[in-house]
Amino acid sequence: MQFFFFDLDGTLEDSSEDMINSVHGVRNFLNLPKKLSSDVRLFVNKGMTELYLNCFDDYIENRDINSSQFNQVKELYEKYYFENICINTRLYDGITDVLKYLSLNKENKIFIITNKPEKHSRELIRKLGVDKFFTDLMGGDSCSEMKPSSLPLKVIAEKYHFNFKSDKAFMIGDSEGDIKCGKNFGATTIWCGWGYNQTSGKEIPHLTAQQPKDLLSFI
Repeated sequence: MQFFFFDLDGTLEDSSEDMINSVHGVRNFLNLPKKLSSDVRLFVNKGMTELYLNCFDDYIENRDINSSQFNQVKELYEKYYFENICINTRLYDGITDVLKYLSLNKENKIFIITNKPEKHSRELIRKLGVDKFFTDLMGGDSCSEMKPSSLPLKVIAEKYHFNFKSDKAFMIGDSEGDIKCGKNFGATTIWCGWGYNQTSGKEIPHLTAQQPKDLLSFI
């Protein structure tokens, strides 16, 4: 079998505008001054905790993730974003073709490994019309650790009986965390040059794809 682990934001789709607008919506609800979208954009691919701490830094006292302010922001943001999750979000050109091709082989297992909450991730791929291609999904709250930890991959591997001796695994994503996660699991890592990040950072991927169709030549 071949296991394909896909990152979500910045790899399969661009959800930055909806995430930015959700920050604006929550800040408006809390009567906070509007932040520049360019400033918010810096944190849309850094994980939800970093998004909350940096985009509501004038509301969350002492950057305390255990504070009532942090929990309020988290609750408000998750509600607002879920209700507005697919207004401007779009799949990258060619992604649907890649997923269709991979799904033709019934031996392939296709997964999403994301730091976005699982509930939101499942709703997003449903609205984008690609949920049928995926075997399963791990969100940032699906287990006790998230990327760059390889634990989400290990959980999936155990659940779907991945054989490290005979099966192949690919981790496909646009961030340093994706590459580190994949390497720690033992997967072939593919960095996506069309995503949110200009480089893979300090982690050097095994392969680089400049556009989605390049993935098919690697796998």
